[in-house]
Amino acid sequence: TIGALGGHKRFCDGGTWRCGWCACKHSECSGKGPGPDGPKTLCSACSSRHKNGHTGPPEVNQAGKFVCDLCSRQFETIGALGGHKRFCDGGTWRCGWCACKHSECSGKGPGPDGPKTLCSACSSRHKNGHTGPPEVNQAGKFVCDLCSRQFETIGALGG
Repeated sequence: TIGALGGHKRFCDGGTWRCGWCACKHSECSGKGPGPDGPKTLCSACSSRHKNGHTGPPEVNQAGKFVCDLCSRQFETIGALGGHKRFCDGGTWRCGWCACKHSECSGKGPGPDGPKTLCSACSSRHKNGHTGPPEVNQAGKFVCDLCSRQFETIGALGG
């Protein structure tokens, strides 16, 4: 309709707009946001970084991929990097009971010290009333406190 055309023309830049930091086109991002140079100068992902105190775009390697500064993982888009960084701990997280890494378990869960302090297997045990990690024998296997059966993983032992 003629009204729709008028509404479009009011904001159309002829496809020339580029983000002031990452140089993406308007068609490649989810919107425009404020930046250090004024309103609608950054894409929404870069604008979010700006609001969080960053002073420039994230690092881009020679292959043109965005690099996480905590764990060096690479991403095709700044949006994918942003989604990753919300949960990235740089590989330092360990379960409060069994000390497994995040990459070694199926997720994080609540424990006696707060949210996301235990791996999902230990969190399940905590929810079932246990007050610590299961017993581990000299062979490094987890031992059932009821029948003494041995298991390779906490998940196999269960809650």
